[in-house]
Amino acid sequence: MFPVIGNTMSFASPGHDAIPLHQDENLQHLPTDNASFQGFLYQAEMCRKNCGFYGNPAWHGYCSRCWIQQRQQAQPLTNGFRHHTGKLQVKPDMNGTTQLLNRKDTVQDVINSNVRSEQSTSSLYQPTGSVLHFSRSCLLSLAQRDFSEFLKALRSPEAQPLLTLCNDFIQRMQEAETITMDKKAEEVQSFYQQIALYYPDHMSDEKVWLLDNIEKLVMTRLYKSVFCLDSSQDEQKDLSLQKRIKSLSWVTPKMLQLPLEEDGQKEATWISCAVTALTEMDSKRAPQDKLTYVSRACNYLYRSIQSFKKEPATADDLLSCLIYSTLKANPPHLWSNLQYISRFCNPKRLMTGESGYYFTNLCCAASFIETLEASSLGLTQEEFNRLMQGSDVTTFMSSSGLNTLQQIERNREVLAELQQRQDILVQRAKCLEKELESWPLTVQGEIQEIIRRFPLDTKAATASCV
Repeated sequence: MFPVIGNTMSFASPGHDAIPLHQDENLQHLPTDNASFQGFLYQAEMCRKNCGFYGNPAWHGYCSRCWIQQRQQAQPLTNGFRHHTGKLQVKPDMNGTTQLLNRKDTVQDVINSNVRSEQSTSSLYQPTGSVLHFSRSCLLSLAQRDFSEFLKALRSPEAQPLLTLCNDFIQRMQEAETITMDKKAEEVQSFYQQIALYYPDHMSDEKVWLLDNIEKLVMTRLYKSVFCLDSSQDEQKDLSLQKRIKSLSWVTPKMLQLPLEEDGQKEATWISCAVTALTEMDSKRAPQDKLTYVSRACNYLYRSIQSFKKEPATADDLLSCLIYSTLKANPPHLWSNLQYISRFCNPKRLMTGESGYYFTNLCCAASFIETLEASSLGLTQEEFNRLMQGSDVTTFMSSSGLNTLQQIERNREVLAELQQRQDILVQRAKCLEKELESWPLTVQGEIQEIIRRFPLDTKAATASCV
């Protein structure tokens, strides 16, 4: 979620200058005439309460702050994904015309939060009767950027009340097997807010660092209790989305209008790094760590785009590259990871900054993949059906300009070069081995020569000493 400053929203990724995103240019509805556009365009919308922040489809069209307030009021919500409409703009290869995809379900079924249960359930987190007091030195010691240092500070006698509070909450959450996942998410978010009250307003940075550490502590221990449970439908949805991505393995960069060269080795390296980062996201437990890998993947994509275009990348470029990287990676438990982050991550992290921006783009990429149609790729319905069934993939790949033979030849050249370099290293290693074998003999000969030239008269020396 981004605050609105005039008519411009700016965003800068690490290593890049700020990229202004003008609402009248990039964020408004595009005309459906024959004007030519390239890439994908997701239209952000304001919060449903018009609070001045951008809404997120993950929170039913609300911003993070208004979404928490709305859930706490326990009012029935309409389907936010149908409220929060977006547009994905694609330039197909057919006739040079522009096809506009009006997606009502922009992030439908990706991070869909269920409506709050009608049955009232008592809160798992019950604040203690006495207010906890922490000295300034204790607050500063707990506000560590390094998680290991935070754990050391948490073991101090002065921080024992906070440690007890966290342990009790974790235990109650682990034992609560009958409440819904959304209810657990509400309890965790309430716990974050309660912890934040212990820090005064002027210690805003320290409060952010503490909440990050608390989130990592709590969610690392609760991970098995809330992530992709057997009793939920998340596993089936993961398998469905994974199967869908696998069936789209034939999609080429040209279809998605990637601002990259298909045969560029440098760009391919960055894409490969982004694919690795998206795959490694599933191995992390804390929501902030999963977001870190999402941000890392997007930063790799920004570098690949900039290395080709020699200019700052746009939001359209990022989204198209992220869609392609997701298809190449086919990340495990993609649905569950998106759900997990939206439920249990600190809302402030998703409210501002590049992490929330990248996460929204990943949600849009997953939604686009799930609802991909033939017109989105500039194909006829018959071609799309044949490719999805796998009956025409080989013919299509050869007719789409993918020079497979050239790629094989390049790989052979690279292997030959590597073989040559390996042979040189082996020869140098053998020479070094011979030098090591001859070195003791050389040293021994030098010692014998020194003894011959400078003999030691030990008897005369002993007599003189006596």
